Amino acid sequence: MVYNTIFNTLSNPMFKIICLYGRPASGKTTQAAKIAEEFGFQQFGMGDRLREEIQSNSPLGQKIKSFVDQGILITDEIMEQVIKNIKINPENKGVVFDGFPRMLSQAKMLEKIIQESNFEFIGFFNLKVSTKTALQRIATRGATENRSDDKDEETVKNRLDIFAEESVPLIEHYKNKNYLVEIDGEKSIKEVYAEIKKHLL
Repeated sequence: MVYNTIFNTLSNPMFKIICLYGRPASGKTTQAAKIAEEFGFQQFGMGDRLREEIQSNSPLGQKIKSFVDQGILITDEIMEQVIKNIKINPENKGVVFDGFPRMLSQAKMLEKIIQESNFEFIGFFNLKVSTKTALQRIATRGATENRSDDKDEETVKNRLDIFAEESVPLIEHYKNKNYLVEIDGEKSIKEVYAEIKKHLL
């Protein structure tokens, strides 16, 4: 199987892009996996990809780790390097982004890629959960999945604070472009997925 990167995939108007967004532990990864399986999409979890890069101890991974350890946003320059290296399976019908974009500048970066590649953008799905729910889920995940970034209270607080700050202009941007889809992430996994599917069929 020959894989292209997202930047050199042949122009294909049938290739679709979906973005799942929300507070940490809002269920993005779970829903992205379900979309990928049912609709033949390639799942790209930004959080997972960043952790893989950190674990590789590559120069890029070391840079990423310094940001993650402090609970602060990774720079656009580093994020662009990560995006450029996405491997695309030509048999897939599109990519579902889990946790990207995180801020307005990243959204504009992705829009440039979509426009240049003639891809179809389906929508920006905001999985809404309360801070209380996010904290409860993060605590559970930190205990069961051994994720260090979920165990430090100050790091978690920083992540939620940054989300609150950066989410406003990003959500407004997609709302103005009529791409914003608000989803109640407090519901069960099955119910959330049913709401998302309404916009994919």
